[in-house]
Amino acid sequence: MRSSLLRQRLLKTVLTLPPAMLRFLSGGGVVYQDGRTLDPQIQFLWHGYFAKGDATPLTLHGKTLEQARQEWAETAALLGLPSQVRVKVEDISSETVRGLLVRPSTISADAPLLVFFPQGAGVLGGPGLSRAVCAALAHEARCPIFIPELRLAPVHRFPAALDDARDALNWAQANAGRLGTRNGGTAIGGILTGANLAARLCIDLKREFKPLPMAQLLITPLVDLSDPRLKDHVADGWPFAGDDIHTLASHYAGAGTDLTDPRISPALEKLLIGQPRTLAVSAGLDPLAAQTEAFVRRLIAARVNVVYRRYDTLPLGFDLLTGVVDTSYAAVQDIARLWVELLRAGHPEGVEAPEAMQDIA
Repeated sequence: MRSSLLRQRLLKTVLTLPPAMLRFLSGGGVVYQDGRTLDPQIQFLWHGYFAKGDATPLTLHGKTLEQARQEWAETAALLGLPSQVRVKVEDISSETVRGLLVRPSTISADAPLLVFFPQGAGVLGGPGLSRAVCAALAHEARCPIFIPELRLAPVHRFPAALDDARDALNWAQANAGRLGTRNGGTAIGGILTGANLAARLCIDLKREFKPLPMAQLLITPLVDLSDPRLKDHVADGWPFAGDDIHTLASHYAGAGTDLTDPRISPALEKLLIGQPRTLAVSAGLDPLAAQTEAFVRRLIAARVNVVYRRYDTLPLGFDLLTGVVDTSYAAVQDIARLWVELLRAGHPEGVEAPEAMQDIA
């Protein structure tokens, strides 16, 4: 434990070096994709701190799934929580639901409970992978966040995760007050396939004439598993390497699954009317950004109240780095601000459509 804390402190100290020095320590040069420049702290983590010879850290390539899961879990534990947050993280366990509850030191009277489906694409791991980003979001937005544990593929393929997500949302709605919200309301969100599950549940609730969450937060959502760009995208990237998303999607869905089925690819749903207010987020160096923007445009066309933001110096998976990377934390601060404004007053001025993309760096 002491060794881990010392490593965290050393890493955070090194990351305070000037950008030019961090790039020098990571081999020099600047990383570009599609005309966008990767944040220097992330470049250092990728090509310097975590680099092991020619191997790309955190990639699934050349590893067993268990090795990849262990590497992701160890990395999340090493990076830890942002030092500036004041939250309490509790294990939650009932007969039907397990997960983590993140409570900030101060909870706003009008803040709903956010049920947040975690990072890992339904394959790599559970709530621990999203603990840092949820701690930062809970602290900045002053809202409690429940991160459910979902069954993982490939042992439990889709729709196992969707069934678990529905059970978790139902349980959280019934226990919202006990979980920390002062107004009894709930909202929904997630990352990658977690965002997919949030979008799918909202569509299903609308179709079933059931009450919808107050809003949904979709961070780098993987909402179209049939997207051919997932297979064709070979550009290098980190924390997710080029073909990792396609590999994870294959594990998540399983052989023989029709990826054009809107149940697993909610972006292909014919009708999106009546969906809750939505904050959608993508990264600049993100192979999923195009499908996120297409989904946002469809929501806008369906007259859904939507806010979209893209963070141009960050990669897909930036949320994992919230505890140590300044621009990742700054992105979460901005997400929290937009989230609170969306909940309270609809559209924040000037960020209504995909054309209003801004970089906070």
